[in-house]
Amino acid sequence: MGQQLKIPFVNGMKVGLGFDLLTGSPSSTRVIQNPQTSPPQTGGGQTVTTTFRLVQETNSLQEALGLSAAVSGSYAGFSATAKMQFANRCAVTQYCLYAVLAVEVVNSCVTVDAPALVPDATDLLTIGKTDIFRERFGNRYISGLKSGGEYYAVYRVQSFDEQERTNVAAQISAGFHNPALRANLNTAVESLKSTSRNELNVNVFVYSAGGISETETSLSEMIEKAHKFPTLVSGGQAIPYQVLLDEYNGLKLPGDNLNFFDQEQQTECLLFNSRLLNDFTTLVNDIDFIRKHLDRFRNPDGSPPDDVALQQARQQCLDIVDQLARAISDCTRDASTCVHFTQAPEDFTNRLPILREPRPALQQVPRLIGTKAVTSSGLFQFTKNRVVVDLLGEQGLYFIIDNPEVLDFGALGSPPLPDAGTIIGQTPEADTFVPGGSVLRVRVSPLQENHGPEV
Repeated sequence: MGQQLKIPFVNGMKVGLGFDLLTGSPSSTRVIQNPQTSPPQTGGGQTVTTTFRLVQETNSLQEALGLSAAVSGSYAGFSATAKMQFANRCAVTQYCLYAVLAVEVVNSCVTVDAPALVPDATDLLTIGKTDIFRERFGNRYISGLKSGGEYYAVYRVQSFDEQERTNVAAQISAGFHNPALRANLNTAVESLKSTSRNELNVNVFVYSAGGISETETSLSEMIEKAHKFPTLVSGGQAIPYQVLLDEYNGLKLPGDNLNFFDQEQQTECLLFNSRLLNDFTTLVNDIDFIRKHLDRFRNPDGSPPDDVALQQARQQCLDIVDQLARAISDCTRDASTCVHFTQAPEDFTNRLPILREPRPALQQVPRLIGTKAVTSSGLFQFTKNRVVVDLLGEQGLYFIIDNPEVLDFGALGSPPLPDAGTIIGQTPEADTFVPGGSVLRVRVSPLQENHGPEV
């Protein structure tokens, strides 16, 4: 028996029907005799699978959503499903990072008992009419049905600074695993957005199948729903959301070792072109992103981007997307038309504008007034306060003393003051924002009220 596949449930699917994996459509009549079903002989209760992963490619996003062509065979036939449309709305681009929270809940899984072909199907195989068998019953049969539900939240983190994207995604991940951090997640992300100079933004896309419909408006609410989702799809709130597909080769068939579908090359070609279709779709999204942020990009020679040239490149990519979609559709119907598409996204990406150097993220200036800028390193000898140096260093900030001469000791001057070296003024002021790597300038209180006469 070959690999069992799991694909999204759509109306019209029933256990015992044939299914054409390449076109994504069930047969109109049963191919399995008396498809009686029963649940697996295991303990009761729900099976809950929760995953949290970071992705940056369309193929990886589809895999996280259970839509990968390599796993579910969704070459073209499932493009109209609600979940595939949801994946398309996420608009994957290389300038964003995607944190995918996925919850799958299985309340029950029924499978067909002792499957056997209906007489009409057996007769077609006996006389070698495999082409007609394929037209009527497809290349697999629906062997099982899962009920329960699934929930996906896709956090789209946009920033021109790759490290900033990673940091925000890490905060979202920490909020998922730690309830204490989850409570402050929205505030933390908003604070990062307010200090970013790299146009940091976070959008969330939610897909839910089964359960009571709720409207989540914040990052933390979506994580909360993911944690309680199993209870929302228990009992009468469960829905059919996935079917199992098995190969006919696992059944008792006329003849020995009958291989009535030679479709390996067809499947490989469909998989190749489907991945290429995703790559070109991502390229269109990249061009749309560049056109919205022309000031952040430059041509490889340093010149500003040409929006007209970008529009032309976008249209060329869209034409290729249409050609690929038609080629995939033709290949699913007729294996003789299957060919690998020859154009590659690199033909375009090498000509696209590139990002300018990222602007460093802004840091909030702490209040330094009243803090000792120096510590004594000997008799009236001072060095910078290591504690202050380290604390500022964690934020990528540094400080210099504008009036270090006031800490020089005059032998004939007044007695030393206890608050010598305390910061009495700073530039920029506290609570303003400066780029990381900025130098703060401070003035400190003197060591003596007067140095005495020069000697």
